[in-house]
Amino acid sequence: MKSWFYTFDLGRILFVPIQEQRAGVLRKGRVPTKKRVTVGLLCVLASFCSVAAGANTPDAGAFWAGTAKVDITPGEETILNEYSQPLAIRDHVEARVLVLKDGKSSVAIVSVDMLVFASAKVVEEAKRKWGVSQVVLSATHTHSSFSPRGLMIRPPKLPDWTRTGRAPAETVDWPGLSSDPWYAATEEKIIEAIGQAMKSLFPARVVSGKGPFESAYMAHNRRLVGADGRVTPLWENPERRPTSPVDPTVGVLRVEDLSGKPRAFAVLYACHPVALMSAEVLSRDFPGAMVDYVEQELGPDCMGMFLQGAQGDLDPYDLHNLRGENRFNIVKQAGISLGKGALRVAASIPRPPAGSVPSLAFRESLLEVQNRSQPRTTETGMLTVVINQNLALVTIPGEPFIQHQLDLSARSPIPNTFILGVAYHGKGTPFLVYVPTVKAVKEGGYGATECSFVAPDTGEKMVNEAVARIREIKDEKLPQR
Repeated sequence: MKSWFYTFDLGRILFVPIQEQRAGVLRKGRVPTKKRVTVGLLCVLASFCSVAAGANTPDAGAFWAGTAKVDITPGEETILNEYSQPLAIRDHVEARVLVLKDGKSSVAIVSVDMLVFASAKVVEEAKRKWGVSQVVLSATHTHSSFSPRGLMIRPPKLPDWTRTGRAPAETVDWPGLSSDPWYAATEEKIIEAIGQAMKSLFPARVVSGKGPFESAYMAHNRRLVGADGRVTPLWENPERRPTSPVDPTVGVLRVEDLSGKPRAFAVLYACHPVALMSAEVLSRDFPGAMVDYVEQELGPDCMGMFLQGAQGDLDPYDLHNLRGENRFNIVKQAGISLGKGALRVAASIPRPPAGSVPSLAFRESLLEVQNRSQPRTTETGMLTVVINQNLALVTIPGEPFIQHQLDLSARSPIPNTFILGVAYHGKGTPFLVYVPTVKAVKEGGYGATECSFVAPDTGEKMVNEAVARIREIKDEKLPQR
């Protein structure tokens, strides 16, 4: 029987027969069998511990990523609509987590299949428990998901918290939402999912960009302004008539490991997921169909993610004109169309140079936003995240009109700059409802003077703030924080 000596080479265990050691190779006498086995086991354990520690401890010159997703579907007995009638589960709703980390800081971006998800508890606990620097809670804004009783949206002309003309920070008990057992369980699941992503970090590269996207399914501007200046709601557009403004682009964020294998694929697009609203089902709408398609195309090790943009005045073409199973088929095709468009854009983006290490930088902003009909202000938090000096994400805890995205993109020194609408990072008001333009407020209509409480120039001030923070990061005038 041969005796074996254990040594290490770049984390690999080498088994060298002692009898076959040659000059220049470590020379050891025969180790007694019991000691030999013990030493071997200790070496194996030491190697495994070293590898495991290295897999989750990024060094100062590396860039790492981690992913996780969790099912947040409520039990069937608790799923009720605004009339307390049961909803059928068409597909399960989820939360998806992407953590990006460099040697100094980290951000957890969470895409949640809900109308709005602004939980200070999740942000605070994720920072405390897992040491993540920043947390972005980005709701897909699907109108066919479940909401706790305090956030239930009622049909038009019925009073609810979005139509009071007052700040939701005043009309909604946001911490009290946790009294709903499902909502409390969802918060805990997302906190743990962020931890799972932090524990599963891998060395990563980031590829990001944007490109043209025009589809037979979305999107149009639902505010039809006539020659006389009057605004007519255009909730659906089956004739596909041209409307403006719209943003016919899609953004992509592809995260891959160092072998080039895709591990996360985020799609940034602005459009209301409302095609299944009032269909009496629980569904992720087109964002769910999109991530399913992306994962099908890129493989089971890649997590798809939808990040909602400045969708305040944008809708899919089809809504109430759809009936029966065709309604669900159209929604699925809309998601697939978006996924195909995003993959086409990603395929055209050059890969970063070999050896380049992505960078990560943040700026936090707190704006005092004037309320339109009350002599008071609302503290509003924004987080600007710049990845690799090539992609800028600006969170706004509300529903900005698409013109704000167009303005920000035109003025930003970062080539790919996007608003994340319905996104909360733990500071300031949880939600602003609609953020219209000055022009839209003058014109009136839904989203401009109805379901909106902020001063007309709020969006313009947010864009100015975002541009200033992006320039700071771009010019490296201030350290990351």
